[in-house]
Amino acid sequence: MTLLNKFNAILLVAGLVWLSDTGSTVALAQGTRKPFTVADDIGMTLFWPVGLTPQEIQFSPDGTYVGIYTERGRVDLNRVEDSLRFYRSRDIEEFLDHSGSSQLPSPTWVMTCSDAEGPIINGWRWLPDSSGVAFLKGGGIFGDKRLVFADLRKKKIEPLTAPTATVNDFDIRDRQHYVYTVSVMDILQKLRADRQAASIVGTGRSFAELLLTPFLFSDDPRTRELLRTGEVPPPPNHLWAVVGGKPFEVKVNGAPVAPYGRVALSPDGQYLVMRKVVPDVPVSWETLYPPPDASSPYHITAGRQQQVWPEVTEYVRIHLQTGSMQSLTDAPQSLGAGWFSARLAKATWSNDGQAISLPGTFLQSEDHGPSRPCVAVVELESNTRSCVEMLAGSSETGVVREGDHFVKDVRFIDGDRHHLQVSFSTRAHRTGTAEYRSTASGVWQLVTEHQEESDLKHRHLEVTIEEALEQPPLLIGRKGETTRVILDPNPQLKEIDLGKAEVYKWKDKEGRDWTGGLYKPSNYTPGARYPLVIQTHGFLPSHFLPSGLYSTANAARELTAVGIVVLQVGDSNCSTEDLVEAACAVSAYEAAAKQLVTDGLVDVNKIGIIGFSQTCYYVMDMLTSGSVQVKAASVTDGPMADYWAFLSYGGTQAKMYTAEIGAPPFKAGLQQWLERSPTFKLDKVTTPLLILGEGIPRSLMEMWAPYAGLRYLQKPVDFIILNTNEHVLTNPAVRVASQGGTVDWFRFWLQDEEDPDPAKAEQYERWRALRKMQQGHAMSCARPELPRISPGPDSDT
Repeated sequence: MTLLNKFNAILLVAGLVWLSDTGSTVALAQGTRKPFTVADDIGMTLFWPVGLTPQEIQFSPDGTYVGIYTERGRVDLNRVEDSLRFYRSRDIEEFLDHSGSSQLPSPTWVMTCSDAEGPIINGWRWLPDSSGVAFLKGGGIFGDKRLVFADLRKKKIEPLTAPTATVNDFDIRDRQHYVYTVSVMDILQKLRADRQAASIVGTGRSFAELLLTPFLFSDDPRTRELLRTGEVPPPPNHLWAVVGGKPFEVKVNGAPVAPYGRVALSPDGQYLVMRKVVPDVPVSWETLYPPPDASSPYHITAGRQQQVWPEVTEYVRIHLQTGSMQSLTDAPQSLGAGWFSARLAKATWSNDGQAISLPGTFLQSEDHGPSRPCVAVVELESNTRSCVEMLAGSSETGVVREGDHFVKDVRFIDGDRHHLQVSFSTRAHRTGTAEYRSTASGVWQLVTEHQEESDLKHRHLEVTIEEALEQPPLLIGRKGETTRVILDPNPQLKEIDLGKAEVYKWKDKEGRDWTGGLYKPSNYTPGARYPLVIQTHGFLPSHFLPSGLYSTANAARELTAVGIVVLQVGDSNCSTEDLVEAACAVSAYEAAAKQLVTDGLVDVNKIGIIGFSQTCYYVMDMLTSGSVQVKAASVTDGPMADYWAFLSYGGTQAKMYTAEIGAPPFKAGLQQWLERSPTFKLDKVTTPLLILGEGIPRSLMEMWAPYAGLRYLQKPVDFIILNTNEHVLTNPAVRVASQGGTVDWFRFWLQDEEDPDPAKAEQYERWRALRKMQQGHAMSCARPELPRISPGPDSDT
């Protein structure tokens, strides 16, 4: 996301929020258990923050303690609450040794932080002396964050940086030696509006009104300049260090240092490894360091960089006090050439400070020819560089080719520079570790590889999380053959009807195999046909995810509570940013719907679909070019591959759309846009569409074209702006608006039902008007119906 988008995402206006629990009027499905609602979903305690970015369980370096991260939403307070539970390892071991004891081990300290958006505890890690943990405290993706130290002995949080500094990243050895990066973002303080409500209704309002109304009368000259130009200069991102307890800004040749990505501090606290942007890219790099595929829109371009993501960077080592800097590879980091594996992993040091692991970088080949990036190790004393493991040719969404690893983390085992562990995920979304050792000649050899191997161990004690599609997460302790539950973070779920879920498999018309999660009402009756909502953008069969996957728009178990079947579709089979991307996804959605109808589960006349993020494009393509009649649809905060977005964003976004459509929208290429871009085919849409944007004006610009076009064509469309700068939602009120709105929308169109809550009266008044519009349009429109799915021999429809 560009800086302008970050600023724009914060310029929000107040609006409407659905505040009641959706589904509260539905009869109990099993005995006295109550139906699962959006509020229940929000209130669940998770071991991962919403959005599936793990904040892993971590033993202290000496093994005395284990820290456990959790997050939950508080609907009553409209806050997100993060906690770190610190257990003594010996307390867990004693509990495991005495299997007859029913008294669960108690944490020695539960540290809790809350904010309007999560996560609030960011990047937490133990200090080497096990005295406590350091982390960035502050809510949300764009919230101000401060480096703090949680002192386990004092059970107290102490700040390490000034409250005026917005810290982006850090590394720490002890309280006298640490580094951090700071963004100077004073303008945000002026532009950040008070956000009292979770959403506003955009239906019927003009683009200019929604964009400018909150700021037209601002007296701040910087706000007026922002409105006039639509641009903001990038904020400085400076590196600061504390060495021997003395803070100072790190400079190279008298200029501030601008790190790119994560930083890694040496064991003695004197050196730093980081990535820096290469200002002038050599011509030779274009051919020496190619992208994973020739058709990739991301590749290294020679010359002066133009601040187009992903920037070309390289790993360097800096002496903090002198400012001397040297390149570690004399070659680019892998992300700049479109290799997305390892993009979030961090460089690490060996304990002796003589070796550095680089999770993703090119190295110069011996024959001076093109090379492939790898996990590499740099030996400082001998000035040698060696590859450990080649990187996967993966897409931005994390899709990994069969047999390849998507690198998540790299570290020296016990700090030994000759012993390396690579943590990875696979195409099937399974995790694992690969262990390597270097030979006397400096060649790295694979020792062992484990699938689903837990690294959350200290000697013979293991602490891990167990969950499944039908099993809520539990914290488990394991010692030898003994396994016991340490913590059930969600005992309330025993009183809630969660419905049923199972893994569902099918093939599309091209013969590709697909896997998804099929969610059914608990009182599901074989032979009865139910409405279906297809949720898109990925599926993790080993996780308990009541929303389906993401918390934005998705509401799987909430929909089953009102009698709707939900299919959460995996997306690992389709390559991204190419000509067949959308067609591949649509083929999967339609094949699934047809099979579910043939299987006798689904009513052919009551099929809905939800698009979020990248899959908004796929859903719009399905609505304008598909062969399945969709009764209702929604799309939230995603690209549309439309002409306006191409012109509005330019840069990386324009490259992406060019790859998806096959040409830029000029001269002969314009014809391809007319044929392939969904927003040029809105006249073919017959489906009522709910469009939700997040933040103003970034998401408004992305979501405006289909709304404006459908409204002009007098097609049923509703437009909502969620009052947030989050993409994956955590704020409880905004989640109620998004997920509750999903349940209301599909109940209305697929079941002809309305929530009687008086707070929603205006919502249903709009939707009833849309239904009349659709009925009137259907009577006057001569467009033939789309081909229908055969209901199958068992159908009564």
